[in-house]
Amino acid sequence: MEIISYNISSCTQEKVNYLLNQRADVYVVPEIAKDLELLPEYEMEYLGDIPSKGLGIIWRKGKGEIPDWFKDNYKKLSYAIPLIYDGILILGFWPTNYKQNKTYTKLAKEIIDKYTPHFSNFSQCIITGDFNLYHKENTPNKAADIIERDKELQRLGFKSVYHDCENESIGHESKNTFFMQFKKDEPFFLDYTYSKLPVLDYDFIDNPWEKFSDHIGQVIDI
Repeated sequence: MEIISYNISSCTQEKVNYLLNQRADVYVVPEIAKDLELLPEYEMEYLGDIPSKGLGIIWRKGKGEIPDWFKDNYKKLSYAIPLIYDGILILGFWPTNYKQNKTYTKLAKEIIDKYTPHFSNFSQCIITGDFNLYHKENTPNKAADIIERDKELQRLGFKSVYHDCENESIGHESKNTFFMQFKKDEPFFLDYTYSKLPVLDYDFIDNPWEKFSDHIGQVIDI
C-alpha cells in the first residue's frame, strides 16, 4: 500500500489531478477543497469549517471505509479523519485552530487523546499529515511544540518514521517540510508520519512546479 500525505496549500483542481495521477492507494491532503472532481476509482471524506480549505482523506473505492464511530462526536475535532484500509488504521492529521482559541499543541493532544482507545485495536496504525508542530531549541514555541506530543505517541507505541529512518532527533532534521511563504530561509519541519510498525519505504516528494505548495509531500509504503 502506498500513502501520499501532502498539504497542497491553496487548493486547485490541477493540484488534485497531479496527486491522483500518482496512483497512490490513500491520500491525506490538508488544505484541500470540498467540491472537486476525483478520478472515478477514488472517493473522499472531507472535514472542515469552510468548503475551500479543510482536511481530506482519499482512497480507492471498495478498498477502505470510514468507521461508523467517526460520525458521532469525532467530527468535532479540528481536524482528524480515520480510514480503515486493508486492516490498517490510517489517521489523517491536521490540528488547525479555525474559530478556536486553542494552541496547536492543545488541538493535537485532544485528537491523540480521543483516538488512543482505537489505536490498541489495530496492530498497525499510521498517523500522517501536517501536524503544525515543530521544535527549535533556540526559538522555542510552546504553542506549536512537537516534543510532548512525540513523547505521548512513543508511549502509545508509535515512532516518527522520518526520524527513525534517518536516525535524527526532533529539532535537528537535515531536511525540512515547510518554507514559510516559500522563503527558503524560513524552514520548519511540520509534516510527520508516525507508525506503530516499521514501514517498507519513506520518502519526500518535491513540488512538481513553482509555488505548488509551501510544504513538501510524504510518500509512505507499507
